[in-house]
Amino acid sequence: MRRLWRDHSLTIVLTVIGLACLGLAATAPDDYFWDFWLGLFHAAIGVALLNLLAGPFRERNKPEEPP
Repeated sequence: MRRLWRDHSLTIVLTVIGLACLGLAATAPDDYFWDFWLGLFHAAIGVALLNLLAGPFRERNKPEEPP
């Protein structure tokens, strides 16, 4: 669990923020606020997915090789 949080904390936080924005969009009485909160949901989930997919392709330092 600790490694999951260390490797994907930004993804987890952005997903929670995105889901909170989706919940606010669902309860918004006005169309303007629906678009605003839904836009924030799409942005947060999109960045979370990009961050999740970038994990396997992240460059790792190799201590055995000199810089």
